Amino acid sequence: MIDMEAVDREVRAARAELADAGNVKGILSLPTRVRIWRAMLDPDDDEVSYQHRVRLKMACVRHVLPVWYQAYPGDQRVEEMLTLAQDLIDQKDVDADWLQDYAEEFISNVISAAEPDTTEPEPGESVIYPDPVKEVASFVASGAAGTAISACYRDPDYDTVGRTVDDDELLPDSCASAAAGALNWQPLEQTDVPARRAFWTWYLDEAIPTTLAT
Repeated sequence: MIDMEAVDREVRAARAELADAGNVKGILSLPTRVRIWRAMLDPDDDEVSYQHRVRLKMACVRHVLPVWYQAYPGDQRVEEMLTLAQDLIDQKDVDADWLQDYAEEFISNVISAAEPDTTEPEPGESVIYPDPVKEVASFVASGAAGTAISACYRDPDYDTVGRTVDDDELLPDSCASAAAGALNWQPLEQTDVPARRAFWTWYLDEAIPTTLAT
């Protein structure tokens, strides 16, 4: 059984971290998130712990899907990643090794699409600069790929062992970055801080309780 008092205690601590005056970027630190994830584990049911882990990540990706569609209207690749993750949860006929390779190829392709063309332009050709909209959308893609890869591992401790420092690529931080339009390390003036705080507030107040209720 999950110790809901422990979950509530860690969530309250996370809210205090977000509200701290010194937290000018509205970042929810990885150590704080890990403490929440550990509290969410059911010591009597590894499968439930696994499903909660993946479904929470899926909810985070869906929350920022509009950012993806702004760059890629009608592109269903992120939805496909989520569907494949759900198929693994449901133990349908999806090979985990294949999905991990497929997810890694997907995020590599999305990142490449957002990068500038580094080849020397021919006379009269324009230099192709990075696409900022696609760059932010790549954060959503990273979240979707990470969700699919996470689903490949039914280990309940997948996110809670060996995580000691902040990591922009570790879900759901990539989704918070998509909401904010900037990674944690990027300057404050490039960051939509209210949007990042709103994401983390939703995460604590809605995404976690909804996930644990399923």
